[in-house]
Amino acid sequence: MSRERLTAPGNVLLLGEYAVLEEGGRGLAMAVTERVQLEASSAETLQIEMEWPGAAGSWTPEHREASPLISSVVDTISEHLGRSPRARVKIDSSAFFSPDGRKSGLGSSAAVTVALVCGLLRAAGVDPSADAPRLALQAHRRAQGGRGSGYDVMTSFSGGAGLFTGGADPQWQPCVLPGDMRLLLFSGPAPVSTAEAVARYEMWKESDPAAARDFLRESNNAIVSFLRAASVAQLLLWFSACRELGIELGRAIGISAELSVPPGLEPKWCKAVGAGNELGLCLLPAGVEPPADDARFRFVVPSGTGVKWEE
Repeated sequence: MSRERLTAPGNVLLLGEYAVLEEGGRGLAMAVTERVQLEASSAETLQIEMEWPGAAGSWTPEHREASPLISSVVDTISEHLGRSPRARVKIDSSAFFSPDGRKSGLGSSAAVTVALVCGLLRAAGVDPSADAPRLALQAHRRAQGGRGSGYDVMTSFSGGAGLFTGGADPQWQPCVLPGDMRLLLFSGPAPVSTAEAVARYEMWKESDPAAARDFLRESNNAIVSFLRAASVAQLLLWFSACRELGIELGRAIGISAELSVPPGLEPKWCKAVGAGNELGLCLLPAGVEPPADDARFRFVVPSGTGVKWEE
């Protein structure tokens, strides 16, 4: 096998927190320019070297504990091929971390999964284009104990923006984001455990199924209306509707989605993304700039390219 190189983009869920976990639940997601880098070459056994800021690690079949995520990917690919893959793989996810080692919240685990699935399939002489999305989704869910909506996996594989529909067999429909959208991310007050947030959501859903159905219906409607918006005013109206739904749900499950909006930004432009309030998103109108020289803010640049093989 010749040396193969590929990259896979990170991703961000703009709208549809928690709803994407449900059958028929909608979400609006987007690939970003930050990318996982992967290189694979021929080898007699399988060895995967990992790199991120200030650290590195190595996974082998004898040291599976080095990464449960990689173990899930390797097991999934081995079952698909009927044999264990053999290759020497280097995977670098440095782009998804800040200089102090904190994750950026841009779907690094999904991007790593997509890149590794594609790389191992190609190393085995199999064209990854047909089976990679399904296998990456299976592997990522496997690593999460069977959970996971899959929006992040499908976004990292496909690139661009898309309307995601959750369920056992999730769907991805490419779409164009409305208007001249500029997206700004900023850190929330503290890290939030996604696993705990999802567990709280599941408990709330079982205790109040009527409220859960109302939430799903209203969330889906707000997202579709956002995509159909014909003006900035309509964009902000439905963006705000999604924010308020998130805040109300956060109060109900005990995982806050409320943000202390940094000075210089209007609350109506901002909402939490993902589980809780670990990360904030600002939909910045044209002509408005964030406070200068503030390291808390970073623009999210869309990537129209999913998995990309390097020459």
